[in-house]
Amino acid sequence: MKNHFNLKSLAFYGVAISSVLLLFKVVSAYGEANLKAQTSIQGRYLLSLDQNLPDCLELSNLVLDIQQSGIYLNGSLLLAESSSHKARVGEKRPTLTGKLSDRTLQLTGNVPLATICRRPVAAVVNAIAISSQFQSERIVGKLDIGTTAREIAFTAKRLESGESNSRESGVGSRE
Repeated sequence: MKNHFNLKSLAFYGVAISSVLLLFKVVSAYGEANLKAQTSIQGRYLLSLDQNLPDCLELSNLVLDIQQSGIYLNGSLLLAESSSHKARVGEKRPTLTGKLSDRTLQLTGNVPLATICRRPVAAVVNAIAISSQFQSERIVGKLDIGTTAREIAFTAKRLESGESNSRESGVGSRE
């Protein structure tokens, strides 16, 4: 019993505990000074296209729904007047994947034309690539549809959660 409080053992444990505390303090200071979280862009964005989508008979209002985990992104491209059921399915099974680097957003995937076109010419699945820049509540970029050689410029404005529901019901009721 008298050997439990040996001077060498106490010195060893004291140095070990002090070293761990010092290392923790150094790593914490480095993290606070140099590591920053990625900008949050998660949300729903109403896209304003410069021109009509190919193979669509009329201009469609589209919503880009982005889900974010750090720099990795998932997204769904839907008609603005899609039912809330389609929006929920899009959230559960996003068709676009990509990354956020600085303020540059890249998304690619396959989207059925019937999902993004109110009156499609044919039921085709299109490869879509979105490359854009995020600028405080707005996304400005280009939409590349795989079946055509042209890119369609767009701007997207973030929708508030209540605004998204009112737009979905109001956009489709044009007469």
